[in-house]
Amino acid sequence: MTLQTTGYTANSSKRYLLDAGAIYMNLQYNEATDDFAGELLGATSGGNELEIAQLTRAIEVDGLKGRGKGNTVIDAEEPTLTVNLKELTARNIALAIAGAQVDTDSSTAYDIITSKGKIELDDYLDNIAFVGRLSGSGKPVVIVIENAISMEGLKLKTEDAAEAVVPIKFMGHYDQNNVELGQAPFKIYWPKEDSE
Repeated sequence: MTLQTTGYTANSSKRYLLDAGAIYMNLQYNEATDDFAGELLGATSGGNELEIAQLTRAIEVDGLKGRGKGNTVIDAEEPTLTVNLKELTARNIALAIAGAQVDTDSSTAYDIITSKGKIELDDYLDNIAFVGRLSGSGKPVVIVIENAISMEGLKLKTEDAAEAVVPIKFMGHYDQNNVELGQAPFKIYWPKEDSE
């Protein structure tokens, strides 16, 4: 085998994740129709950022001078999706504040956003999902963070000649189904290269 001095191959141009993508709430995949359905969150600006953080631990053994193969375990997995939301609605602002509620009835002119001072189970979204496109595929790349809720509250910065962008950091959470299966609360739907 001759070693290459670049990673570029005939297939490289088909494997690029392009553009900022779109963000959906409560996205569901239908295996029978091979299609997704969900609610679009809104326009973003500055891209979106996915992180799947893993906390690992090396099991120590007397006499072993470093990490032993097979002796590393995962203690925690925390998937997050930071969304730079430009399209602002009362619902979207409330999503940035864990435990917020929107009162749509008290005023005929305003929706009023307040905090309940606690996070309840129904405050969690079923999921938050990034939907992007792969250069060589007609199918989207879909990354789903399950049982998602905002982890950093609301940060709003305004300036002249610009629109406000609200970063919302959604974190996935385990529920009884994840725990029983031993799976972290995320799924990545990556198109098969021959599924066109």
